[in-house]
Amino acid sequence: MLISMSKFVHIIPVGLKKDRLLESLKKCGHPFQKIYLVIAKNSEHEIYKVASEVEESLKAIAEVEKVFVSTADIYSIVLCLIEIIKKETKDGNTVLINASDSPKTVAIASYIAAQLSGIKLYMGLPKYEENEETGIKKVVEIVFPPLKKISNDKLTIIKVIKENGNVVNSINKLIELLEGKIKDSRKYMAQRARMSYHLKKLENDGLIKMIREGKNVKIMLTDLGKAYAMAIDT
Repeated sequence: MLISMSKFVHIIPVGLKKDRLLESLKKCGHPFQKIYLVIAKNSEHEIYKVASEVEESLKAIAEVEKVFVSTADIYSIVLCLIEIIKKETKDGNTVLINASDSPKTVAIASYIAAQLSGIKLYMGLPKYEENEETGIKKVVEIVFPPLKKISNDKLTIIKVIKENGNVVNSINKLIELLEGKIKDSRKYMAQRARMSYHLKKLENDGLIKMIREGKNVKIMLTDLGKAYAMAIDT
């Protein structure tokens, strides 16, 4: 029987500094068996060239996969990164993000994805001599402040909205999805008040958006809510 060995997987957004990326990877203190090179679509030609050179340098010693992302929407990048993280951690692998030379939008997305997923993000700090970059001074791990704890009730609401295509057309429908049909009027009113309270809190946290449509209120996950739902999904 084959025994699957866990891997160290590094997600590396690609910028213009090939040597910085390679040196920070080698000095990060972790092995690397698999590399995802994250490349912004429609980048200048030089970034594609750097990505190809990094791939060529690493492919003999690690599995390398290129991922192309659109920089038009930060949260589309976040979702892409979280999808990779979830896939690899499900396989028992350790995932890290190397943000040593990341384009700005991809860097922001990397920070968000790392914090939501609870994985390590590190970066190599360059050293300079006479205003010329001459290598890596040190590699630092970015420590994130703890995320605000969300109650189990709110987590359940987020998951149910996600499972319903990221939108529920009314509070009544949401209650039905969570509890089934409630015939007792007093129990229903108590549940509706409780649901309205939780939804208001989730809206204040930026995880959902509520839109009134006639007598109903449509409940939608925001981009942050979608990313959060994906990150907590098990």
